[in-house]
Amino acid sequence: MANQLKLNTALLYYTGRDPDSSDAIHYWQIHPIEISEKGIPLLKEGRPVEMKELEALCRATLPNLVRSIGWIDLGLLAYGVGVAGPLVFFRPEVRRPIYFGRQTKLPSGRVIWPSLVFVAHSRRLSVFAVKGSERPTLSAPLLMAPFLNVDTRHEVCLGSSEAPKGCRPQEMEAWAEAFYKSAFTHTNAPDHHFLKKGSIVQFWKELLSGARKRFPYQLLKPAGMNLEQLLQRIGLDESKR
Repeated sequence: MANQLKLNTALLYYTGRDPDSSDAIHYWQIHPIEISEKGIPLLKEGRPVEMKELEALCRATLPNLVRSIGWIDLGLLAYGVGVAGPLVFFRPEVRRPIYFGRQTKLPSGRVIWPSLVFVAHSRRLSVFAVKGSERPTLSAPLLMAPFLNVDTRHEVCLGSSEAPKGCRPQEMEAWAEAFYKSAFTHTNAPDHHFLKKGSIVQFWKELLSGARKRFPYQLLKPAGMNLEQLLQRIGLDESKR
């Protein structure tokens, strides 16, 4: 026989806007419950919820989400708690195959890929290039990622590639492989949006020929932000935690 559950606490969540800055306000309050002589629950005066109480609630209800300890992949840059992300991670420069659709008139082959910063969010993927093979710092300037299938907002059309259903740290590799193994088939933005000169087709034709021994970061246009500013845009900057 199941034990009888007793109502003893209510957690209320308030939202609003700061009239001075227009920033969103999120406020939690905890209220003890008193049961009247007639068995009616009465909401008593509340108080602000402390962070340790919210953490305890998360640990009780989502033990697999909040863990005391775990391996942190060096490629992980930042992430939001939850299946929808956002998830921000880094993959260093690498030589591996790239696949092109027939309509591009480009052969598939092995090329040098640039170092990349990915943002996975609600089943969407965005990508930026970043110079250097080391884990980027917050001040690292981001560059345009010179790929077909990428639009002016840095979002990737993955086509028939199977994107992961979640945006948790353990799904970084699946997101990266969905991009690396996708077939680049079409332009989603003009060439001058990504490159200082030339076309994207010619750019990759030269890399496929092996004429360049290093990835030509100097040909990429700046993305207009560094890594810290990217995190601010997607709500993962330190000041809002």
